[in-house]
Amino acid sequence: MKHSPTSPQAWSLECRRFVEAGGDTTLAVRIGRMIGRVDSLLHLSPETASLKDVATRLEVCKASVSIVICQLSEMQSGRHTSYPADRRDFYEEKTDFMSILRSGILPGDRKKVEPVGSQIQRSLNVGPKASRSSTEPAFAEKQHDEICRRLRSAHNMHRRLDRLLSSTLLPRFL
Repeated sequence: MKHSPTSPQAWSLECRRFVEAGGDTTLAVRIGRMIGRVDSLLHLSPETASLKDVATRLEVCKASVSIVICQLSEMQSGRHTSYPADRRDFYEEKTDFMSILRSGILPGDRKKVEPVGSQIQRSLNVGPKASRSSTEPAFAEKQHDEICRRLRSAHNMHRRLDRLLSSTLLPRFL
């Protein structure tokens, strides 16, 4: 599909919209707005971009961009490059989305939910024994049973989510 050329102003406006849409998207999935903005900006950059260039174009401080670049690298989405004659750090986006998904995002999501599963299991093992000391034993027993039911339900949901995130089939469907 061939695209008609646009004016530099129209392209600049469209780039800003794309960057903001990327930020809004990552914010909606609770990754953070800045990650989406930096990733989108790098996506539209045909050449590597320096830390200063990215910070200037997004109108943010270099420290924020540096932190986000590290996060993108952990997700296998961004890549640090350097040139022998230049001391500055340069960055580019990896565009192999299946590799990013398999190597970066899914394992990262699995790591994020692991502590939740451990805490649910600990809570199940300990149980809400303090509520059993209530002056109304029948009421305390109902509370205990309800809390245990909720913890078991959360534990089962966590196990299913963990299996889904570690499944070899998931990346094939995406």
